Amino acid sequence: AGSALLFNTSLPDNVLTIFREKLFRRFDYLQTSLTDKAFLMGTSFGVADAYLYTVLGWCKFFNIELARWPALVAYRTRISARPAVQAALLAEASQ
Repeated sequence: AGSALLFNTSLPDNVLTIFREKLFRRFDYLQTSLTDKAFLMGTSFGVADAYLYTVLGWCKFFNIELARWPALVAYRTRISARPAVQAALLAEASQ
């Protein structure tokens, strides 16, 4: 629910700031967590990885620059390279 609220542009700026700060604290945690593992749960890709990949993709539409979290950038690149993700992105683009 938190990410949905963050991306609701009709909220007042002060509320969006609070949600951004909360999201950034979570990204800080993920930065530390993903520094030494490939996926959220370790070596296996899971449903949580698919969701995080989606949320990270939304960031570009809301001017949230991920460069501050290099492990998240590497994670997103790693997930993007998966054949199933490439196929899904191609299918989505053709709609």
